[in-house]
Amino acid sequence: MVNIIACLPIFKYIRNRTPVMKIRAIGLVCLGMSLALPLQAGQYSADWRAFIKVVDEEYPFFDLKGIREDWRAAKPPLTKRAEACANDEEFLVVIRDALDCLRDGHAGFVKTRVPVPKQEAEFCLPLALMPADGKRVVVMSAPVGSPFHVGDEIRRIDGHPARNFLDTNGEALWRIGGAFSSPQRARLLAYRCPLRAREVTEHVLMIATANGEREIRLKNDRASQGWAHVYNMPPDLQRADGDCYYKKLKGGAGYLYVRRIQGDKTTRGIRSALESVPDAHGWIVDLRGNGGGGYDENLLQVVREIPRPVAVIVDAGCMSAGETLARDFRQLAKARIFGEKSAGASSAKRNWDFPGGIATVVLPTRSRSDDGKPIEFYGIEPDVEVEAVPEEVASGANSEILRAEEYLATRKY
Repeated sequence: MVNIIACLPIFKYIRNRTPVMKIRAIGLVCLGMSLALPLQAGQYSADWRAFIKVVDEEYPFFDLKGIREDWRAAKPPLTKRAEACANDEEFLVVIRDALDCLRDGHAGFVKTRVPVPKQEAEFCLPLALMPADGKRVVVMSAPVGSPFHVGDEIRRIDGHPARNFLDTNGEALWRIGGAFSSPQRARLLAYRCPLRAREVTEHVLMIATANGEREIRLKNDRASQGWAHVYNMPPDLQRADGDCYYKKLKGGAGYLYVRRIQGDKTTRGIRSALESVPDAHGWIVDLRGNGGGGYDENLLQVVREIPRPVAVIVDAGCMSAGETLARDFRQLAKARIFGEKSAGASSAKRNWDFPGGIATVVLPTRSRSDDGKPIEFYGIEPDVEVEAVPEEVASGANSEILRAEEYLATRKY
């Protein structure tokens, strides 16, 4: 956009001139402004060409994710939009849509010359759901006053078997593209933010009851933002540095929930937990919903030192450095991993600047690995797949923690 602030001295100059000189000066300003728009449009075109060149040549996961043809098909309409842009905001929207085509949890903006326009609001059911054993679906969280309760089994949604319905929605999200690196991460969104859409509509859910089923009509009117990460957490957790929470469970095992990884803070937090429960009969490290963060050698040393046996819990909410931490617990602490595949969003990255200065974006360069297999897309595979058991959830228990406790109980200390 033309910089009006930069034109203020010219306007002051014009104000003090004779009428004839004013007319001439205004004409020159108008001519300059008319020339500036085509020049700016040309810069968008040049920026776009530079962007798709670096993506074409350097993005490492087209074949891993099977999206090379999707990207090739997306480029012509994106190019047409980029070349038609009249301002920074329009161009940044095109870049955002292009990044979504990469289906990458790390590709995104680092900084921009102007704010990126907000996306159109989306809504979802005021519930968080999760897949349950026996191909079932269970309520993970519900607001106070809701007709649903944690542990309720959802049988059908809008006349369709709930499990098939949500799995199909997850597959559709993956095909559309977005800021997720794997089908399991897209599926997580389908469960945690169910019936996500731009329109508010009413839906029919059938829940299991002692005598059969009960119908509940519900609107998807909750703003779709974040999602629940865990359910039925152990009560009275103690908080330590680095978003670490811990306690000694009744069975004697230590429990440690690590929400984020914050370098030395997390190292201190884990050490504090281990020192506070010195007589733990092994440790459960819960990494569900871990959003990643900073990682260093000091944290690796804590992983090596944790008293064994160790059980780690992951799900598709565990991403980036959280996945690396799960891998390192497996390799360095001989941990057994429970739960579901992690997010598959773990890669080395670099910042790339648009030549015209409109933005800096982060682009992945290579995947980290787990025993030689890429973590990107595949995620960390659990040793023991665990889905929630509705009956356990309804009683206030956490099925994944129960399975981890049962494992630790069988180990020799």
